[in-house]
Amino acid sequence: MSTEKPVRITRRGIERREQIRTIAGALFLEHGYEGVSVDEIMRQAGGSKTNLYNHFGDKEGLFMAVISQMSETFTYGIKDLDVSMLPLKDGLERLGRQLLTVLMEEHHVAFQRLVIAESGRFPAITRTWFEKGPQMARHYFAKAIAPHVENGSLRQGDPHIMATHFHDMIVENLLSLALLGQYVSVEMQRQTIDDALQTLLHGWLVRNDRTGGIL
Repeated sequence: MSTEKPVRITRRGIERREQIRTIAGALFLEHGYEGVSVDEIMRQAGGSKTNLYNHFGDKEGLFMAVISQMSETFTYGIKDLDVSMLPLKDGLERLGRQLLTVLMEEHHVAFQRLVIAESGRFPAITRTWFEKGPQMARHYFAKAIAPHVENGSLRQGDPHIMATHFHDMIVENLLSLALLGQYVSVEMQRQTIDDALQTLLHGWLVRNDRTGGIL
């Protein structure tokens, strides 16, 4: 039987962990994985390398923790955005604008470049990013869409599929432009969302067979 006692995580320990992760994240974004040493991380964070090893195991473990935490933060803006009382178009527009505001920031673009650059070395980071980033954003879009499928204002279908279509229509092209270093204006974002809404709603809204109008 093992006599080892479980490691007690104190408030100070949690704060220390977050400090190391935050500093490491900034360094990884600027220099990439190979361009950052444990020595440099701890030089800026202060303390000994033992702190890093105790909290994250090694440099790779720290990198994975950085990717996981950053992937989550980019959907925080829409996580708690309640659009349940808004018409579907207005709700999706609000969610879409909030998401694009975050995704077009240089901090996020740099993060995307980091994930792409290191995906060959660490395949697990792409799964982490996908599940906590795009998939989570689609989940929140689907949550807004589902009631409208249930009440019959949208044709019967899978809300997650509809959400995926909407998410990809507003994100993929603009993010590609941003990754190429092109400026993506607020007006471009708004027009992209409007075009996506027109495609989604005209494709799924229930039509009156007698008048040809939209119910």
